[in-house]
Amino acid sequence: MNFPICNHTAIFLAARTEMTEQQAAKLWCVKSGAIRIDTLAPEATTAKPGFLRLALKGDLIGVERLAAMPEQLRLTAITPSCLSPVNLADEQQWQQCVLQALLSAHQRHREAMDLRCGTVEERVRKLLQLLADSGPDDTDKDLPCTLPSLGNMADILLSTRESICRALTHLRATHMLEDQNPAHMKRRRLENRSHLIRNIQALQ
Repeated sequence: MNFPICNHTAIFLAARTEMTEQQAAKLWCVKSGAIRIDTLAPEATTAKPGFLRLALKGDLIGVERLAAMPEQLRLTAITPSCLSPVNLADEQQWQQCVLQALLSAHQRHREAMDLRCGTVEERVRKLLQLLADSGPDDTDKDLPCTLPSLGNMADILLSTRESICRALTHLRATHMLEDQNPAHMKRRRLENRSHLIRNIQALQ
């Protein structure tokens, strides 16, 4: 096993930026933001890339490539993201890395399935909770999150842009979602704007 030498620096990805082949061939840790992971169909088919899971703060990216898995993946930032390089010094660190990635991927797969259950509004709220990096021990009433594009949310939540837009409108009307910059509320585009999502855990 040849371990990567950490001679590269952290990278910052704007929303909708796809990682290059060179970047995807390295091992990264998500420091902030969210990365959408899609599985690509074989070149001989015309099938659309299929949403697989999200990579969020603390998750590792690139383990599949280092493990020489044949699956082709596309990695795209859905919100502004920062990735830091990971260096593996020996076989023990590689084993720990694989275990961590396995546990994380299992959790993210379960979350991806859950994001496609319930009403569209429930799905939107669950996605924003994930993007806000909230956990069961969070007690803050409101959590900051950055909204992805309507198209990304529609793909991830197995819905339509129109349904997502209606859900966001209702969440804002019921004060479950608040724009952190009310001066720009008249702007039509919600993508990349910082909001506060009401913490469901704190309300229970």
